[in-house]
Amino acid sequence: MARDRFRVGAHASLASIRAMQILALASMVASMHGDPAMTTGTVAAPLTLDGPMIAVAPPAAGAAAPNTSAGAPGAGSARPAAAAFGAKDSWRWQLTMSWMGNANDINQLEGEWSASWFFMQNVSMDFGLSGDAFMQPGDNAGGGGASLMFRWHFLARETWSVFADAGCGMLFTNEAVPSDGGRVNFTPRAGLGGTYALSDTVRLIAGARWYHISNANTGESNPGWNALQVYGGVSLPF
Repeated sequence: MARDRFRVGAHASLASIRAMQILALASMVASMHGDPAMTTGTVAAPLTLDGPMIAVAPPAAGAAAPNTSAGAPGAGSARPAAAAFGAKDSWRWQLTMSWMGNANDINQLEGEWSASWFFMQNVSMDFGLSGDAFMQPGDNAGGGGASLMFRWHFLARETWSVFADAGCGMLFTNEAVPSDGGRVNFTPRAGLGGTYALSDTVRLIAGARWYHISNANTGESNPGWNALQVYGGVSLPF
């Protein structure tokens, strides 16, 4: 009797296990048919974005990359281009060498540094500092001075210009110039000249002037001295 009950219980347990297996298998088959991701062997992972989607297209073939070199837009710090020659409010500096002479056997050599401020288009005010040497009858002399000039480039082209200038300076020497004059003199001058561009920044400058030395009757005598000045040098921007 007990053995029959054991057999009935065992058969019932096996039947229950088989029924559970069949239900589990049916459930898996139903879920596979209802989910396309399961049937293709992939797992769908939907991606949600809180903001609007932005499409970024790759650059077209042959398109130039953005230029981020110095001076290009968006490059950060870009060095400004040099101002055009003669532009209002631009500055330049010059180094020149001069010879002055006349029929009285007096020769003057001068080296000058000058700074030009264009306070108007093609019109500049020039402040100069010079060192000078005189070879003359009597005692030779050496010294230096300062000058203030006004220069007008009345013909101004891209690579050259023609100008007229005039001004005055003061000259201090260790011996009298001329030898029967004084050690402190005024030096008015006026003339014509020109510039020629060697590059975007460097220019040659040259010219000729009437040049005068006089102490303006501040000494015991004022012999004065008139000479031709010929000069040349280079001009560069600040």
